Amino acid sequence: MKLFFKKSFFFMIFTAWTLLFSCGVIKDCDQIGLAFYNCLKTKDFAFVITLLDEEALKNTPSEVWIEGLRKKDSDFGNVLNVKRIDFETVTKDRVTRVGIKYKVVYSDAVMFEKLEFIQRGSEYKITYYQFNADSLLVY
Repeated sequence: MKLFFKKSFFFMIFTAWTLLFSCGVIKDCDQIGLAFYNCLKTKDFAFVITLLDEEALKNTPSEVWIEGLRKKDSDFGNVLNVKRIDFETVTKDRVTRVGIKYKVVYSDAVMFEKLEFIQRGSEYKITYYQFNADSLLVY
């Protein structure tokens, strides 16, 4: 019976620690995500580059990011509202990745979007951005 209680206690402590850690990470990444959407709102596309991971910029250069964001702005209009709707965290080989899904209301569209973040040292950077009008196609 003592072994059962020890295992239960360990499981409760581990779960509580995981939840506390995840909540802090999600909050940090969500703040970066909101900074990203603020840049879209103010049309400061060049500042978005400072929020991106260096590896992401190797795969997709800053000019391509800026061009894509400008095109999206002309297609969907102004950002009116951003709401976080889901998140996920994965840690592998001591590297944490966080995905946050948002519902974004633009003046000419409603989109479901995902920002993915990676931990680099003590900070998180955006590695991936996806959007679609169908929430099931954003994964």
